[in-house]
Amino acid sequence: MSNFDLRKYLAEGKLLKENEGFNVDDYPDEDDDLIDLNKAFKATPDKLPYDKVLDIIKSYEDESILNDFKSEFPEGEDINKEDYSDFSITLIDDMSEVSYIQANWISVFDDTVYEKAGLV
Repeated sequence: MSNFDLRKYLAEGKLLKENEGFNVDDYPDEDDDLIDLNKAFKATPDKLPYDKVLDIIKSYEDESILNDFKSEFPEGEDINKEDYSDFSITLIDDMSEVSYIQANWISVFDDTVYEKAGLV
């Protein structure tokens, strides 16, 4: 028997489809040619499927962070943007790194966000 969950698959598809119109380029920074991460982050959906956020957390390549994430968020439940942000802020040493937290969330919709925000 497969572990395929049709309800989860359909819910993820619906959640991502609802936000297909998001375009990071719609949020330019008024001072330069980069995007305004704060505006773009606020414009992204309030929730993402668990697996999408898990991919972000796995990209940190830190087992303790991954374990903390798994104990904080129930597997399979959508992750709220504010809960993700609050969790991620506990991991950083410097508040200037908040832009990476925002960019990581936005990267689910546009993986070029790091370049467009001047983070690389």
